[in-house]
Amino acid sequence: MEQIAVWVVRGGSNNELASQVNAKHAVAVGWSPVGDVSNISSRDELRGAMEASEPGSGTPSAVGQLYRFAKEINTGDYVLTPEKITGEIQVSRCTGPYKYDSSVFSSDYPHIRPVEHLKAAPREYFTQTVRNTLGSTLTVFRADIALPYIEAFLGQAPALPTGDIEGPIEAGVWADDIDGQARGQILEALDNIEHYDFQTFVAGLLVALEYKTSVGKKGADGGVDVLAYPDTFGLAAPRIKIQVKNQKSSAGVQDVGYLNGVLAAAERGLFVCTGGFTKDAKNAPFVTSGSVVLVDGNRLLDLILEHYEALPTDAKLLLPLRKVYVPEKPVS
Repeated sequence: MEQIAVWVVRGGSNNELASQVNAKHAVAVGWSPVGDVSNISSRDELRGAMEASEPGSGTPSAVGQLYRFAKEINTGDYVLTPEKITGEIQVSRCTGPYKYDSSVFSSDYPHIRPVEHLKAAPREYFTQTVRNTLGSTLTVFRADIALPYIEAFLGQAPALPTGDIEGPIEAGVWADDIDGQARGQILEALDNIEHYDFQTFVAGLLVALEYKTSVGKKGADGGVDVLAYPDTFGLAAPRIKIQVKNQKSSAGVQDVGYLNGVLAAAERGLFVCTGGFTKDAKNAPFVTSGSVVLVDGNRLLDLILEHYEALPTDAKLLLPLRKVYVPEKPVS
């Protein structure tokens, strides 16, 4: 069974729709010129529709966020809608599929997901780490780190330490807060990279780790997206077969097992999935034995930040980052 996801949906340019979630039984986002996207089946198709309706609007970030809102939020997932004025976070649960309806909120926010409003949580209920993630400025993004706190808040799981444990919240901007937001936005950027380009990016990361690599052709790949070798000609063991998925959903034991099934005796597998892995996948014998190594989004991000300067140029172009220095202590 796939894990319930947690999504943050910011309603309006100043979160002004958050206070209406309970009354409207819905959450909404803008990008109104593109119209109804019910029949859109891929990000490429959505990008084309957005560009046709408003040239320049089909940026990777906008396409990714609207596509996730319309296609990736599942019935039963939690939806968090922050309120700017009160500081509360409205906690709801998605109750149905996407629809285009300008009568629910307004013509500026016609993309709708129906929800059941559950409760309003004070922002201070969450630990600082969770608040850092929820503080991202993106309109639609996934925040599964908040799931255990939501379940505890709703009485569905044992109580957890909340924000008060970490001491008083200081006003201002500080390094840890910015770092948390930056990590969330980098993960969103990774999810917006097209699959074949993501293969190229992961291959580039392995080059930065001093492996030789080759990327599979577009289309059918037999479960292998990238090959990596410790030597130039691929003669030394172990040869590594790599499967990559930049997606919000978790990869299951069948996904990982397919990669294991194409490994020869002297080969190892590496499965990279930004959405993480199910419990069954993590506990599979071929994973616990080390035949297949799993890399989730957070581990991938750690590797990227550690080795970014050594990435090949083509990989950097797919994920352009800039180093910025910020105060370690709060600045009022």
